[in-house]
Amino acid sequence: MRVLTLIKQREKTDIFGMPIIGFLFKNKYMLTFYRLFTLFLLIYAIIYGFINPTKENIFTNAVFWSIFWPFFMVISLPTLGNVFCMVCPHGFLGKHITKIGLKKRPPRVLMNPYIGLIGSNILAYWFIIYTFPGFLKQPLFTAGFFLFFTLLSMFFFFLFRDMAYCKYICPIGSVNTAFSRTSFTWLSTYQEECKNCKKPDCALACPYKLNPSKFEEKKSMFNCTLCMECAHACEAVRFDVKRWGYSLYERIKNPRVIEVMVYVLLVAVITFTMRFHHGLSRSSLSEYMPWVIVGKFLQSSFNLPRFVDMTGLVAMLMALFLVLSIVYLSFKAIAKIVGQNFWSVFTMLGYAFAPLMIVGGLSHVLEFFFIEYYHNIVNGFSQAFGLGIKVEPLARRGEAWLYIFRIFPFVAGFWSLHILWKRVQMLTSEKRTLTFALASLLPVVYLMLSLFTLIAILFFPAHHHHHH
Repeated sequence: MRVLTLIKQREKTDIFGMPIIGFLFKNKYMLTFYRLFTLFLLIYAIIYGFINPTKENIFTNAVFWSIFWPFFMVISLPTLGNVFCMVCPHGFLGKHITKIGLKKRPPRVLMNPYIGLIGSNILAYWFIIYTFPGFLKQPLFTAGFFLFFTLLSMFFFFLFRDMAYCKYICPIGSVNTAFSRTSFTWLSTYQEECKNCKKPDCALACPYKLNPSKFEEKKSMFNCTLCMECAHACEAVRFDVKRWGYSLYERIKNPRVIEVMVYVLLVAVITFTMRFHHGLSRSSLSEYMPWVIVGKFLQSSFNLPRFVDMTGLVAMLMALFLVLSIVYLSFKAIAKIVGQNFWSVFTMLGYAFAPLMIVGGLSHVLEFFFIEYYHNIVNGFSQAFGLGIKVEPLARRGEAWLYIFRIFPFVAGFWSLHILWKRVQMLTSEKRTLTFALASLLPVVYLMLSLFTLIAILFFPAHHHHHH
């Protein structure tokens, strides 16, 4: 265990040096407490879902769809960083299972983070959400869904070494470490302490085989789950408060295509599809929307049952096509202008898209906290633990003050443009204005779509309200 020569000299920005907050983030017993608590919630909510499979069960859905997803993911990623993985019950169990497991090297075909992003996230989750919207609303299916991923993770942890499940198969593994770049926290080490370090304890302690002393130099914490094993192994590890999205303004050494793909695919699958399907389809303009027209046509042509929502599926496919076309065509043109290959342009400029989905997503999550999540959580826990409390929603859909949260997509869009301008300057010294104009097509379309959706909902309200 290396000790800082002058431990009192932790810098003011170092969270580990802050009273109380440092304890909450670093203390082994606190971290174990969070992990045991989330593990308990996971297991209890799954069992409760199988025992009470009907709609009367509020608890199972509240745990997974009102706490885990919105709170941990959308609210914590652009603020504290990847604390979801820090307290994730799968990773917590995995670290112990791996120790007694077979420690095999994963086959090459599985060592691919796109399996998690496209297979487990987009297909196993979003495709189902849009195409069979009632499916995951049922406690039984929700419990089954999470039981499946829990068992799958255990199987992977037992078979393979280096936390392969988290890196490659987990639906949100690569997503979380990519989006945590928008936060104001950053893990690294005190470099002067590392100068003479022959055997980096921080790297040897990392279950993911990462080296925290290189995070700062590479401007990348990819695959880091903030498990803090490194910080327990060496006092030179620091966890800093930086400017928001700090690394997005820096030159990233060995940039990863997968990170930019996370930003591009999820802004399509989540943000654009939501605007199309849950935003514009809910206004009285819906019958003019192409995804509604095509979706209804397919629905009636194939005489599909009501639980299949072709409009949702078509909205997702159209959103994917639109976003991928914009990114491909604009970056292809830039590559020609600056005389570089497509992928180097893609990775240099694509990092600017990081805020679009995650910061823009705050509007939906915060609004829904008042409309849905709050009373679901309180009533759900009351139901599962016999507390005898019953609360009403904090707000009703359509209350005027809720529109304050609609500012987040605009914050996200303009922030993306700001990062883009800085990254264009790193890419090229010529034709910067033209390059910037082309590169900003996606954020500009995103801003226009957000504005159009807002106008549609305000001035063309639906005659009858669909429920989300």
